[in-house]
Amino acid sequence: MLALATADDPALSVSTMELEMPERPYTVETLGRLLKKLKPMDIFFVMGADSWADICTWHEWERVLTMTNHIVVTRPGYSVDAHHVTENIRERIVDLRGESAQNVRVSGIETKIYISDAVISNTSASRIRTRIKERSAGWRNDMPEVVANYVEKYELYT
Repeated sequence: MLALATADDPALSVSTMELEMPERPYTVETLGRLLKKLKPMDIFFVMGADSWADICTWHEWERVLTMTNHIVVTRPGYSVDAHHVTENIRERIVDLRGESAQNVRVSGIETKIYISDAVISNTSASRIRTRIKERSAGWRNDMPEVVANYVEKYELYT
């Protein structure tokens, strides 16, 4: 579904690295493999505000947050703070909420954690799955048509 959703954007690519692993890897392991494969490219790990709130539960979470740049994407109605992370992590946070994309410059040697309010959708994947399961009208509007067609064809989340 991610490949379908991003197919029209040549700047994006979907990695199947985790799917090809014999066991389900931790994020820290996947990032390590990506860094070896893609160096010297900058890697940006994108996560939602819900994942950010739970980041301290992740395996080797502090290492995860120092391996690559991160973008924490907020949605309206979700507050994002950094009280749950260490001071070293907080020092690397760059709050971009309210900034225009033209004003944003990504630079520096140290990896950063960018907090952004540049949302495209105000819904979550779990909300979409629930709406499909409950057969609520309008769930198709929350995703690209090609993805909605795939969900229907394979009767996902029902």
